[in-house]
Amino acid sequence: MHLLIPHASALDEAARHAFSGLALPHLTALLGRLTATDTWGSDEFAPLPPHQVALAALRGQDQPSAAAWAVDAGPGLAWALMTPVHLSVGTDGVDVLPPAALDLSESDAAGFAAVLRELWPEQEGWQWRILDANRWAVGHATALDGLLAASIERAAGRPIEPWLPESRVLRRWQNEAQMLLHGHALNNAREARGQHVVNSVWIGDIGRSNGRPADVKVDDRLAAPLLNGDLAAWAEAWQRLDAGPLANPQITSLTLCGERFARRFTAQPLSFMDKIKRRFQTPDVAAVMEAL
Repeated sequence: MHLLIPHASALDEAARHAFSGLALPHLTALLGRLTATDTWGSDEFAPLPPHQVALAALRGQDQPSAAAWAVDAGPGLAWALMTPVHLSVGTDGVDVLPPAALDLSESDAAGFAAVLRELWPEQEGWQWRILDANRWAVGHATALDGLLAASIERAAGRPIEPWLPESRVLRRWQNEAQMLLHGHALNNAREARGQHVVNSVWIGDIGRSNGRPADVKVDDRLAAPLLNGDLAAWAEAWQRLDAGPLANPQITSLTLCGERFARRFTAQPLSFMDKIKRRFQTPDVAAVMEAL
């Protein structure tokens, strides 16, 4: 069994401190018997997170296509994830608030999606999927081809400037969405309730799927709390992960993903001397995480 864990670590010092205080005996035991093999990714400034790069490799794709994977699409259409967001303007610039900060209900999400369909209408070949309140997917046979944008997982909770798309098409779509949402009755109602307005959308994770499954189980329970900046919840999720999936004796391969790299650890045949050494060595789990 191959288990892949996105957002297992972060470069933020507070996240490292939160992780260092955790007791994770099953993770420690796994790293003690598995050997590092494959590594995917580059740096924290890449537009797509390492776990997506790893999944693309495991699926036999040249590029990730998280939107197409999310809708379980075949190779017919290209897809993009569309995330409703609140852009917060401050003295230091514009920040992309984490999607969960909007606290969108399913009815809110359906209402905003209905408004935005005007820009990506079905009669022009667009297909829509409401995956959940914070994640929508739009697909098209040709209009998304060749477009590259950062994942919302890169931009959430951060200044917008480094992650803005270079594509004029994507920038135009975002500007048109902002104009359509500005002063809309749905936002006026949210503002009256003291909620963040939906003043933009993030379009990213664009691509096509080759239709091949990845022989891997993805446990993404760490993603939401880390992206939302809730380190206490992230630490609790780590402990549940260690007590549950990581305790499975059938795991023969483990991929841990941080902000820069995804690293795979796999059961490998060892010499007699290597087996003896491992019996008396405890893996430095914190060092493994910091290297991601």
